Amino acid sequence: MRRVLASLVLAGAVLTCGGRSLEAAQETPDQPPLEGFVVAEDQTGQEQVPAAPLVLTAYGVAWVAVLFYVWLTWRRLAKVEGELQQLARKAQGHKP
Repeated sequence: MRRVLASLVLAGAVLTCGGRSLEAAQETPDQPPLEGFVVAEDQTGQEQVPAAPLVLTAYGVAWVAVLFYVWLTWRRLAKVEGELQQLARKAQGHKP
């Protein structure tokens, strides 16, 4: 519970500080604050960071995490099933 609360407080602090620095960066004494949509002009006409490798990497990491979780669960389930079989054998041996 403490970790969840600490995480929420930290996330709130980051969002609050990040918003203030963004506003401060947009407002300069020489120019009025930006309002609405402003088109960013790029001289090269190409994306600075292509999205495809980042998206593929994110999906890859997510799938590896899911498969690792399934593998761990499968191993633990096999261990529990083995212990249940041992208990069943012991219980059958002790019947009067």
